[in-house]
Amino acid sequence: MAGGVTPGPFTLLPGYWCERFVYSSLYTEVPVSWAVMTTTSAVPAVRCINADARRMAFGLPERERLRALDRMGRQKPLGAMAALHRGEPCGLGLKLGGAWVEWSARPVLFLPLAGRTQPTCPRTDELREGFGAPLTMAADDCS
Repeated sequence: MAGGVTPGPFTLLPGYWCERFVYSSLYTEVPVSWAVMTTTSAVPAVRCINADARRMAFGLPERERLRALDRMGRQKPLGAMAALHRGEPCGLGLKLGGAWVEWSARPVLFLPLAGRTQPTCPRTDELREGFGAPLTMAADDCS
């Protein structure tokens, strides 16, 4: 086939779809930020959500940070991983500063659209870790 792409069997690949929605407040319906990541294992899905939540919490004043970390400590990572392995979604929602942040992970089946027979592009082999750049909860001083 032209262009180095060969037709192949359409084997569905199991994986996990993870999202982070940031709302300006608990009462807002439209997110101000959305990020997504995919992974092939429940372990990095849950670890990434927890790491992202902790990273965001450490930008808060001490009292709010301790409250957020306490809430995260009550969420059991093993329970989330078990839910994903059972085919159920899992999630975490936290009030961080004035914002409301929701993380979720759910099992999905990915459909590979084409197989490559030639060398890959330089950036295709790089793995993006997590949800990308951490969010800043405080207003930035742009002066």
